Amino acid sequence: MTVAEPQTAGGAGQAVSTDTRSTGPGRLVLGLALSVLSAVMLFVMCDGHGNLWPLVTVGFVPMYLAQYRLLPRRWSGVAVGIAFFGYWYSLWLFGGSELGYPFCALASVVMAVAMGVIGMFERPFSERTDYRWFIFQLPVVWVGLEVIFGGNPLFGSNFWIAYRMAPVPALDQAVSYLSTPALSLVLMMINAGIALLIMRWMDSHWPQFASVPIPARTLKWSSIIAFGLALVWIGSSLVINWQVNSQLGATVRVAAAQTGTANTTDGVELQSGLPQGSPEEKARNVRLQAQLERMTRSAAGQGAQLVVWPEWILQYDARTAQGTWVGRLAKETNTTIVAGYIPESPLWTGPNMAGVWLPSGVMADAPYYKIHPVIMEGESFSTPQQFPTFRTPFGQLGVIICYDHDFPNDSVRYETIAGAEIMAVPALDPVDISPLRWQSLTFRAIENRVPMVKTDVAWDSAIVNANGVLAQRVAISAPQGAEALLVSDVNLGPRNAPFTVYGGYTFAFVIVVAFLARYVYQFMLARRSRRPETC
Repeated sequence: MTVAEPQTAGGAGQAVSTDTRSTGPGRLVLGLALSVLSAVMLFVMCDGHGNLWPLVTVGFVPMYLAQYRLLPRRWSGVAVGIAFFGYWYSLWLFGGSELGYPFCALASVVMAVAMGVIGMFERPFSERTDYRWFIFQLPVVWVGLEVIFGGNPLFGSNFWIAYRMAPVPALDQAVSYLSTPALSLVLMMINAGIALLIMRWMDSHWPQFASVPIPARTLKWSSIIAFGLALVWIGSSLVINWQVNSQLGATVRVAAAQTGTANTTDGVELQSGLPQGSPEEKARNVRLQAQLERMTRSAAGQGAQLVVWPEWILQYDARTAQGTWVGRLAKETNTTIVAGYIPESPLWTGPNMAGVWLPSGVMADAPYYKIHPVIMEGESFSTPQQFPTFRTPFGQLGVIICYDHDFPNDSVRYETIAGAEIMAVPALDPVDISPLRWQSLTFRAIENRVPMVKTDVAWDSAIVNANGVLAQRVAISAPQGAEALLVSDVNLGPRNAPFTVYGGYTFAFVIVVAFLARYVYQFMLARRSRRPETC
């Protein structure tokens, strides 16, 4: 005889009850409204769309309430999809808007649908296991995706949730041990913990909303774990912050010389530039040289020892006689100059390089080659992966270029291993992404405990100290950009972060294993619940 398993949520491995309660229109509308509220909160927490960064700790809470207490179980994934649409739309508008707002919306819908499908399996799993894994399950999935796709060449790690915490570097310092996705996990677990508390309160006041109520024991231990972990993270970050501040090296005055586009393109699209060797390009070089000399002398007059120029600002081979003026300027101003240059035409397919000119007037032999082409901007090149550092009067200098700082286990880390105490970052960012780019720069500084001097062509230059504190920043939204000269003091980094030695591989391994184990366990529970018993 075959006996079907009781259709109740009485423990792990059992099937959950069918959601037979009717969901009235008011409850359905409220669920959708809360889902939209999450989408709005996740949109406006991004710099450039409101910069309400504290919402990163609660932005998912309305989504959880809609998913678990208001929408029917079979449609619970809709709440997840709607919420993540807001998050992805905010990100696609950075850089993707030049492809058109319809493209950004469509790309966000694709991402939202994928997260909605994932969300369909969240509520059945929670109810089947009496919410014992609730504070882990979605955080592990999302952060697992951050780790797995954080090295993608299309948009790098810009989608990492932890970056929204860049305005408060003192609370981010534990990433120098565990990696930045570990902070993403903590933030997601805080959201889940708060949602669980509210859902338990709802169960006591409106029990009809809960297909499966939250057990008191589960609430107790989940709260201890989620909020205890948050307190441990905050406490350890504050201690590490104190230690890093006490170990900061000598003060160095640095400058970022952002030129604007007036003398860089003559109205020609940045992607194409001017033909090398053409009369127009020669005239442009004369004007640009005068501007860079003026800005560099001004920085030196303010005491700057390091002056960083933008990415591919010199659209010729600066190692030839055509670039000797840079060495002469470095010697006359007694500064170290870092400048991006493109030795070959067409500009966006040849090597993208950066050179270092020392106060002696000599150009260092080993240039830095940009490693990561920006595919969305049309870059296409293959260059040697080498990470030279340069001995200067103020300390050991490392150089990377633009997009390379989006990859934590890559250029900045390798340059720091090679001895760099300070990083120069020539850059050329799309105007739409200018509100966002300083955040990943901040986390590279914290992870490796080295200051970062980033000079964009026209929009978003920034100087970040070794403790992650933003010393100075400019964010220009006008398409033509603007000239800006940032001069600030930073400290040589102590360079003693465990992340620099080990990278984020340990945490990545743990989170990916947890990601896979979670779905294996859910699959086993689902199979067990469908298996009939015989007697």
